[in-house]
Amino acid sequence: MAIAALKPLEQRLRRLILARQPPFTGRLITSPGEAIDLGATPRILFVRAERIGDVLVSVPVIRAVRRRYPGATLDLLVSTANAGVEPGLARWIDHVWRYQKRFGSTVRLVRELRRARYDLIVDLAGGPSVTSRFVATWSDADRVLGLLHEQAGLLTHAVPRLDPRRVHIVECTAQLLLAFGIDPAGADLSLEYTLTDTERARARARLPASSRPLRLGVNVSGRGPDKYWGRENFIAAIRMIGQLDARFTVIVCGAPDYQDEVSAIAAAAGVDAIPPLPRFHDFAAMVSACDLLLTPDTCVVHLAAAWRIPMVGLFRAEPNTTPWTPYDTPHRAIVHDGPLAGVPPIRVALEMADLIDRRFDRPTGDAGW
Repeated sequence: MAIAALKPLEQRLRRLILARQPPFTGRLITSPGEAIDLGATPRILFVRAERIGDVLVSVPVIRAVRRRYPGATLDLLVSTANAGVEPGLARWIDHVWRYQKRFGSTVRLVRELRRARYDLIVDLAGGPSVTSRFVATWSDADRVLGLLHEQAGLLTHAVPRLDPRRVHIVECTAQLLLAFGIDPAGADLSLEYTLTDTERARARARLPASSRPLRLGVNVSGRGPDKYWGRENFIAAIRMIGQLDARFTVIVCGAPDYQDEVSAIAAAAGVDAIPPLPRFHDFAAMVSACDLLLTPDTCVVHLAAAWRIPMVGLFRAEPNTTPWTPYDTPHRAIVHDGPLAGVPPIRVALEMADLIDRRFDRPTGDAGW
């Protein structure tokens, strides 16, 4: 059966499984004083099996728990879709499990999770998750913590879920800290992604040589056709942006499956292309070498936040949540109702001009665009 045919079947099965969730009957935690008693050295498994960006916005919670329980065992379960983020979290995590959705590997994973004897499973997702339900059911853990949502029957402990239409996803997820005796209002919620000096130097060495002091990175890859801005839009915007400030050299990059688009856009716009890198960690290091970014709504948004790189982002309007903009980072968010291909390049260029004027001092006598 073709993959395209399998996807609707998988989605129907997912809805069926989640529809059978019983109502939440556990303990609701609303303040740090109601924290779970975990002892000094608990064994905790965090579950975040969606996309790379989902893991990146969860780092503040994992980091705060590590600081609160320095002697704890903190493990993370991811999927094949976001396993590439593992090296950037090594500072806070002891071990990373990978859920591959294949029978043989799943059986082995269940055995390993049972042997680990976790004191607490933490579901980092903000809504119903088949993977979280699977882990909670088969890991044999006595306690499962998560955000309170409409299908939270698998949870033994929950914290209130803030309104995702008004509150950033980072702050929504940080509510989980209440269960560890930590007030999220006073916690460090900054994003981070760890790179060594050697990794940063290797990334800079891969970049095309330039006499210009600043670098604008343009990420063209988006998650699905509705989040791809389009070849002609990128070309037009890069040409306009090239006139804004002569100090910037432009590089075009993207995920491996966007290699043809990266090459075509860079060639037509007369700028350099970065060949797609197979390892996400290497791609992240390249992003860290940029001074300014242009990207659709992907994990690059959260990498920008990790290093506080100013960026212009393209976001689709969602009915039940605010855009996942870069947290606590200078940015301009262009929110569009419909596929991103409908955003005119001039709008992006104008937002970029404003961001450059506000974040980068111009040389005396340079009037700009």
